[in-house]
Amino acid sequence: MRTLRFGLLALLIAWAVQPGFGQKHASNAQILAQIQDRLYHARVFEHGQVQAAFDGGVATLTGTVDSLGVKHDAERAVRKVDDVYQIADNITVHVEDVTPRQIAEQARKQIVTYYAYGIFDNVWLEVQGDKLVVNGQVSQPFKKEDIGNFLAHIKGVAVLENNLEVLPLSPYDDSLRLAIARAIYNDPYFTNYAIQALPPIHIIVKNGNVTLEGVVATQLDRVKAEMAARFAGTFFSLTNNLRVEAQ
Repeated sequence: MRTLRFGLLALLIAWAVQPGFGQKHASNAQILAQIQDRLYHARVFEHGQVQAAFDGGVATLTGTVDSLGVKHDAERAVRKVDDVYQIADNITVHVEDVTPRQIAEQARKQIVTYYAYGIFDNVWLEVQGDKLVVNGQVSQPFKKEDIGNFLAHIKGVAVLENNLEVLPLSPYDDSLRLAIARAIYNDPYFTNYAIQALPPIHIIVKNGNVTLEGVVATQLDRVKAEMAARFAGTFFSLTNNLRVEAQ
């Protein structure tokens, strides 16, 4: 009998410590309040009108916001609510007073002011209505994610196509980048370029293949940059895509 009593006691204790024992499930109204609180703290309401509904573990979001990034922010915020198991994201992105030119200008500004964007990266953009297409190469994986995130938050961007290529991580490529950068920017001829916050000649290296990208003032500058790069190190190929500003 004593063994039986101890067995029953152990069973009761095990049942009592199960997750949720003695806890009341939150009502739909309480969960909806949590959803709205998450949306508020994600600052979603500063960028549009979003309505939320909740039933049977499914949160439904509707309304309009001013960028794709805010739409994603709303979904991420709601996913943090414990009792939400599925999200129906019906939020649309719509802005009437933003033109493709304004999107392009803001996107370019965001790129050149991004702290990690440098001469070993190359990004160019296309705007197709409310769709922003990002092309080019970056030297680190986190840069692609960062750039995609802040471009998605540009007002008027409803669709973002992030085609950025992450260049292979290679000590040899790194040493080649530095050698070519020194050959160009340590040359007194290119002093006016070197002193700029973001020098305009970009050096893209992929598996020992070098491409010069960017804009220079004259055809002579274009030729001299290529010559400096050719004598800087050993590589498989060199492509000069530098554009002359006057063109």
